[in-house]
Amino acid sequence: MSIKTLSLSLFSLAVFTAATFSPVSMAQDVENTRYSPQGRAMASLVARAHGDRMYEVRTYDPEPDVDGFSNATIFYPLTLSFTPPFGAVAFVPGFRANQEIYNWWGPMLASLGIAVMIIDTNAPDDSLAARNAALVEAISFLKTENGNSESPIEGRIDTSKLAIMGHSMGGGGALHAAAALGDEIKAVIPFSPYCCELGQSFEGDFSGLTVPTLIFASAEDNIAPPDAHAKALYDSISSSTHKTYAEFSTGDHNIVTNGGPDLGTLGELTYGWLKMHFDMDTRFSDMFSGNLDADMAAKFSRYETSP
Repeated sequence: MSIKTLSLSLFSLAVFTAATFSPVSMAQDVENTRYSPQGRAMASLVARAHGDRMYEVRTYDPEPDVDGFSNATIFYPLTLSFTPPFGAVAFVPGFRANQEIYNWWGPMLASLGIAVMIIDTNAPDDSLAARNAALVEAISFLKTENGNSESPIEGRIDTSKLAIMGHSMGGGGALHAAAALGDEIKAVIPFSPYCCELGQSFEGDFSGLTVPTLIFASAEDNIAPPDAHAKALYDSISSSTHKTYAEFSTGDHNIVTNGGPDLGTLGELTYGWLKMHFDMDTRFSDMFSGNLDADMAAKFSRYETSP
């Protein structure tokens, strides 16, 4: 196991097939408990707003020997031995992206008691199908790691409380993975999902998807315009499945990455969705029944929820 280096990045895409980002290194030292400032700061805001406790966060590299993905970093809350196991999320990057540009999510969720595993695909330009398969294997890997006597998270994950997330083509892959995983996971959260393989248009059907689904998008996304991607995917999901569509009025394709324009709102809604479906936490029910407060509602061009 090795201590991982966290980096803060501003990630932008000039075109879908090219990624440019400028990392600013920020070491995370397991011994001295230093955190990615963005994620920790966002978690603190959410904790204060909802009266939740904050945890110290640790990271480690499990060095996975699997076919579906190449590398992973697990961020987990530091808890006492008698503390109940925590839920966990697996996150897959978008096309030509890597885990470092999303690493604010680790301390964001782990500070609030939810472990996060961010993976790298085998190749940055892996297909949507490969990202789907990577997430399915990531869930299996988390379960295996929970039973690994040499792992610092042995026995700490509640494997009945698992979820998956993904950005762009990873978001599209997450929906396919959720359809395959079914009751093995409690939630799926695609961010600015790209619907299909490159060059294809969406002609699919997720009416059989039963996993609670929260989709984020941006009205200004010109890489995966919502009507052809995020909204089309959302509309294809049955109205009987608990689902929410949150389309920001501003922001590009990379709203979910380090340096995104409104990480606080993304983090709060994501945390609320996970708590609601991991723990049946009713404090967040209003958010996902269309009853947003005025300040939050003003951030969205479209916000829909069903049932």
